[in-house]
Amino acid sequence: MATKLGDEFLGHTAEEWEPMPPDKGPPLPKWMEIYWPWYKPEVGAEFKVSNLVISPTEVNPGQVVTISCAVENKGTEAGSYTVRMGGDFVAEQTVTLAPGESKTISFEVTPTVAKTYSVSVDGLSGSFRATTAAVADIKVENLRIEPTEVQVGQKVTISVDVKNYGTVAGSKTIVCQVV
Repeated sequence: MATKLGDEFLGHTAEEWEPMPPDKGPPLPKWMEIYWPWYKPEVGAEFKVSNLVISPTEVNPGQVVTISCAVENKGTEAGSYTVRMGGDFVAEQTVTLAPGESKTISFEVTPTVAKTYSVSVDGLSGSFRATTAAVADIKVENLRIEPTEVQVGQKVTISVDVKNYGTVAGSKTIVCQVV
């Protein structure tokens, strides 16, 4: 099966299948990372932005929308990276990460008029809608973790309060991630 540039084949993009430049390594695919003994690749910090989440996706003008993404340092050294949000709202945040570390970055925006808003964060894109129709405004508040310190194998209770500040019924998915 033929692949287009950018498609994945056996877990690697077409660019990663290109052979190493002759001065860096033998003519093997780049993803193998096999270099000549005298060549030292300068990897340093290397960042990947993923998992764009816009929540909620429908609000009334004046309600807050949270735009978040995950930033991971896939490199071999600590470094700083500036995450830029564009589209109908413009903002940026700088994060410093150790090798292998990842963090979730969040932006809060407040639409002022009823329309569909576009958002982009480092090549990832999405949208949300502000409408004059009544919407649910479900907030997750008061995170509680009991007990706060435990030994491996002990039970931990994690709870939150969830309240709909909107004028119509709605639902919200709540995800608990333990890292």
